[in-house]
Amino acid sequence: MENSEEKAERVGGTMKGGHQETVNEVSTETVREVSTEMVTEMQERTGNEVQEELVTGVQEGTINEVHQEVVNGVQLETAYEGQSEIDNEEQPVTEVQAEVVNEVQEETTGYSVFIPDFQQGPCSLVSSTLDRYTTSMKECLEQDMSLLHQPIDLAIQSDSYNYFRNAKWSPDGSCLLTNSADNIIRLFQLPSDIYEDSHELSHPWTPTFAIREGEAINDFAWFPFMSSQDPSTCCFLTSVRDHPVRLWDLNTGTVRASYSVVDHCEKFIGPNVITFNLDGSKLYCGYENMIEIFDTNSGGSSSVKVPTIPKRRSKKGQKGIISCIDFSPDHSGLYAAGSYSQSIGLYDESVNELCYKLTGFQGGTTQVKFSKDGTLLFSASRHSNSILCWDIRDSANILYELPRKGRTNQRIHFDIDATGRYLMTGDEEGKLLIYDITTGEEEDVETKQRLIQSFNAHRDLISSASFNPVYPIISTCSGQRIFEIEDDTDDEMSVDRVIDCSLKGWKMNGQYEWFSYTNELQSTDMVL
Repeated sequence: MENSEEKAERVGGTMKGGHQETVNEVSTETVREVSTEMVTEMQERTGNEVQEELVTGVQEGTINEVHQEVVNGVQLETAYEGQSEIDNEEQPVTEVQAEVVNEVQEETTGYSVFIPDFQQGPCSLVSSTLDRYTTSMKECLEQDMSLLHQPIDLAIQSDSYNYFRNAKWSPDGSCLLTNSADNIIRLFQLPSDIYEDSHELSHPWTPTFAIREGEAINDFAWFPFMSSQDPSTCCFLTSVRDHPVRLWDLNTGTVRASYSVVDHCEKFIGPNVITFNLDGSKLYCGYENMIEIFDTNSGGSSSVKVPTIPKRRSKKGQKGIISCIDFSPDHSGLYAAGSYSQSIGLYDESVNELCYKLTGFQGGTTQVKFSKDGTLLFSASRHSNSILCWDIRDSANILYELPRKGRTNQRIHFDIDATGRYLMTGDEEGKLLIYDITTGEEEDVETKQRLIQSFNAHRDLISSASFNPVYPIISTCSGQRIFEIEDDTDDEMSVDRVIDCSLKGWKMNGQYEWFSYTNELQSTDMVL
């Protein structure tokens, strides 16, 4: 029989080497034999305490604990000569494993953002509805009849030309919602060939889902955390004239919840603007002299009304119809509300009180949007040929204007890309304008101009231009209301008006860049 020191060296070396498979191969009887002999040996050297601990471990029958206590007993008495060599061999492996773990954690705790580069050349057309909707509302309804869940009587539909009012990408960038004059919300999937080099249109861009409302659609909004991978988040809101606000399920085409906005005469009001707050817990509705706030989870059973003026005839506060709302992305709790009475109010979300009112511009406000850092506010208004940039850090003055032709009552929606550098808008002539908004208050015409790209995207007014938040694609839609006026002049003297009601997708030049949350936190700590 080998002596106890040799057995201790064999067992201890096995445990110190970290070879778990060898330990598992040792049978229970062998372990007990080794433990008993070690207890006898250790009794003379370390006393009854070691023996009691080892015997207790043996009685519990846990193999790993027995070996661990045996090794601890050996460590108290004997230091292996080869232990330092084993530890030195293990150390490099541990460092490599730690580096791999850190790399994996950095990869999984970050995000990628597409960085557009408009200096490489113009955007290329990758998808279009062509002339599918450049026709009457009746014919548009007939084309998409198979997508609609509601019965429609085509005989009573209007023969007026259809036109797109707005288009919004989903937060995950997988699809696009549009609103048009025929009171239909259409869903278009992301083009599958956006990464291909070929610029030929193989087939027209067609919708895959549609719902029709009973009246004109004032506004619609995506749930801020919508993801096609999670069906519970696939929903959006619609605001319809003289109807409750509805939350639609994108998968089933049914109404999940409704939020009733009622005036003092117990009449339904269709808000002019609807939007979620940043975390999606609240729903904000704007209408005349009022902002009404619903709890998203309450299903419209309760709300908080926030009057924008203290009294109806008061000169204080913000008068008029609240037409647009936007929340500051910096999570400061600040949101801006535009009014058709030529004013913009800045409100504190925590108490919903007016902090400051911006005035001094012409036309009713049609859109407000914060910069990505929350320091600037951009606004557009009716019958205005420019987009205003406001400094809301301290002065609340107009820093500069971004020219665009927009002498119309129709809304012309603009957008800011995910990097916060570029602002994109259309105009009434069908041009798409892209501005660099990082130039500051003073523009250097020779070295750094604000307008970096401009091209003819449509043959009619561009009602909306939107950046995809994830993929290198932008969307534009066109069309406007046409009033038919009888003309007694000769046909030879009359000029036919060009009508273009279309939706297009454009591919941007640029590349993806990876941003780590760890680096951002470190940068924040350095600033603080």
